[in-house]
Amino acid sequence: MTFLLDTCVAIDLRDDRNDMVTKITALPVRPKISAITRVELEGGVYVDPEFAVSRRRALDVLLRRLPVVDFSTSMATVYGRIVSQAGFSRRKIIDRMIAATAMVNDLTLITTNGSDFADIEGLKLEIWHS
Repeated sequence: MTFLLDTCVAIDLRDDRNDMVTKITALPVRPKISAITRVELEGGVYVDPEFAVSRRRALDVLLRRLPVVDFSTSMATVYGRIVSQAGFSRRKIIDRMIAATAMVNDLTLITTNGSDFADIEGLKLEIWHS
């Protein structure tokens, strides 16, 4: 089984939260992140200028360790299917793009926010409690 980390989990990993680091290092294979998660992480570096330098460093380390799955046209098609089945939600656009990435690549999505993905049929989901 191969895993895709949701942004919330990747943030915890970037910020070196011990409980999350322990869980992720215990996985049988190295997890991946989506290009969409990378976009969110890149934006998060600069949210608070006080932490920008340390977050940049931490993100660079994370990106050297975890493969990034690019977003493709087949994922856009699956995203469309998700919207047709679950309905459009502006708040969930990014979550649904991440879900489409997992579905196209047959990955299990690891998240701490299971409710963000509860309405997506066919998504393999593992909910971790932080």
